[in-house]
Parts: sequence; structure tokens; C-alpha cells
Amino acid sequence: MRTQPDHIVGQLHSALKSGQFPSRQKAHGTEILSHLSEAVRVVVLGRPGSGKTSLINMILGGEIIQPVSGVNVIEVMYGKVPHVTLELLDGTTQTISSQDLESLPSGTARRATYEVPLESLKTRAFIEVNQPNDPSIQLALLDTALQEGQVFIWCSEAFDHAEQDIWQTVPETIKDHSFLALTKADRQIMKGDLSQRIAALETAVANEFLGLHPVATLHALKSRLGGAIQNELWDASGGHELVEAVQAQVRKGRAADLDQARLLLAQFGNTTESVSAKDASAMAPENVPAEEVVTAQADLLQQLQTHLQTAAQEMLVDIDNGKLPNADGLLTRCASTVRAMTTMLAAETDQNEDTTDLLEDARDGEETLMLLQVEQSPSATDDAIILMLQLRKEIGARAQA
Repeated sequence: MRTQPDHIVGQLHSALKSGQFPSRQKAHGTEILSHLSEAVRVVVLGRPGSGKTSLINMILGGEIIQPVSGVNVIEVMYGKVPHVTLELLDGTTQTISSQDLESLPSGTARRATYEVPLESLKTRAFIEVNQPNDPSIQLALLDTALQEGQVFIWCSEAFDHAEQDIWQTVPETIKDHSFLALTKADRQIMKGDLSQRIAALETAVANEFLGLHPVATLHALKSRLGGAIQNELWDASGGHELVEAVQAQVRKGRAADLDQARLLLAQFGNTTESVSAKDASAMAPENVPAEEVVTAQADLLQQLQTHLQTAAQEMLVDIDNGKLPNADGLLTRCASTVRAMTTMLAAETDQNEDTTDLLEDARDGEETLMLLQVEQSPSATDDAIILMLQLRKEIGARAQA
């Protein structure tokens, strides 16, 4: 049974404080501890008027924040007493109530931070980052967004070529945790061009985001006001699907941080906890005809081969486009690919010995890749690629057997 997250955080904090880690691993452990101790930061960015504030309010389920004239960065986080802290242009700060924001002169502050006693903000904080037309300000704000965020949502009505040009400068490691929200989708539905817009964007966003989500933001927010959710409107607005996708990414990131914390503790910390992959496998239904079992196994192996092949092709496309992945990015993509493969096997495998063995191999591979991420040795990227090639070769051999 896995140690509870709070216990892991406590163990990691104690191990870092006692000086058990070498300098490189200490820096990595400190970063992991920071991730686990704080709310996951979801950055919502886009051009002026793209619906960023409404989207954050939609996710939080109420009119929590409002646009602040002349302020390009607005954060909302948990706080016991509701208030807003302004970072003024001269570097000083000022605390006011949210009601006083309406009378704030434009251009007074560069950042506004809401603290709100909302339970969901204990695990997820939101940062709205504007992308104005001035290229110099735009790039500086984009850099702020990339440094502060862990999950990203780009808001847009159309995601035009100018926005695509901005997004293409974003590192691949960020894109692996990002979503495109087509806001104000109700307007496009009324115009009758939402389907065409989505179809036109499919190629452009295929390798740029985890998913494209059309959202009728105001309808989605309306469905959540007043306490009880209007489920039919919530689902139809597209808001529910986007929130679930973001929350799944938050959980995935938190699980990855916990796994790396366990590995650090197992390797350098004073802990007896063993590191293992998720203990989950699906039981095969009884009395299933043998030919159906064989077909299901063949389909699963084909699906796994396709999964690995797609990941490899995405990396090759990046290289062909001149985007050479850095070591951290490549290790992260390899680890994510094998983790997804393990999940697929754990969810679908039966008690067939070959498939069970493959699941164990995938779990071993997942742990090896996490260890490579922790150690950051000079040969880590080569070892990761070799491991993926071995897995693909093994799956191919089983498929042909």
C-alpha cells in the first residue's frame, strides 16, 4: 500500500532538512517539495477580451474575480480572509477589498492577487495572463506565464495565425500540459460556423495542445451559479469536459511528483518504503470464448504499438521542424508515454501470462524512466530512448507470436 501524500511530503521535507541528498538531487527534491506543498498553478492566457476572467470564474463556480483595468496579471488563490493585494508599478504593494477595484485608476498596478476562502483553491490556484498587442510586453508576459504555471489554458475565439505564431514559441514541455479553449462558442454556434472552425484548427493544434475544447463560457458559468449545478446546461456548454480534462492533468502532475519524491526517498532518504507502480489490473471475465480473448489481446498489442509509434513520430516531427528537445523535455515525454502504456495495460489486461509479463515490463520501464529523471546522468536520454525501443520491439514480437 502506498504511503499517503502528506506522509511523503513530511518525509521529503525531513530528508532535505537533514542534508541526506547530494546537491543536484537536493535541488530537484526542493522543487518537488514546492510542487507538493502548494496548490497546482493553472495559467489562463490569451489576447484581450478572449474570455479569460469568465473562464476562471466558470471553473471556480461563481463570480469570484473581475477584470482590473490596466492589470495584465491576475491571480486567485486560497486565503482565509477575502482581499486583493495589488503590486503597484513602483514595486510596493497595497491591500484593498475586491469592491474597491472598480474605482482603481487604470495603469496603477501591474498585478492583482485575490485571496478567497474557497475550498477548491487549496489544491488549484489560477493565474490570468493577458497577451496584449505590444510585442515587447507580450513576450515578457508570456515568459511570466511559462515560469509560474504548471497547467495552461489558452483562451481564444478563433486562435488565428497571430496567436498561433505566439504559441509556436512555447517549449514542447509546456505544450504537453496545455489546452486550447475556444471561448464564446455559443456565438459561433449561432453563426453556424463552430464545426468549420474546429475542423480548420484540427491540424494546427494537433501537436500544440492536449485537447481543443469549445466552451460557451457564460452559459457554463450560469449553470454553476446558485449552488446546485444544472447538469444538462453544464454538459452542453462544454465547461464540464474542459474542467474534467484540466483536473485530470492536475492529478497526473501531482502523481508524477509523488512518484519522483518516493524515488528520491528510496535512493537517498531514510525510508523503508518500496517504490512500485500502481497496483491495478483488470480481471478477465469468465467463460469468454478463446478466439475472443486472442482477438482482444491482438487489438491491445496493436494499440500499444501505435501508441509508442505515435510518440516517436511526434519527436521526429519536432526534430524535422528544428525543435531539438532538451534532456528534461525528452525524458518527460518518454516517461509520459510509458506511463500511459502502463495504464492501458493495467486497465485492459487479463490473466494471460504473456500480457501480464508485458505489464510488469512496462511497470519496470516506468520506474526506470522516473529514476533517470531523478539522476539526470549524461546518458539518461540515450537510456530512455533505448528503453522505449526495447519495449516496442517486445510488443512487436508478442504481436507476431
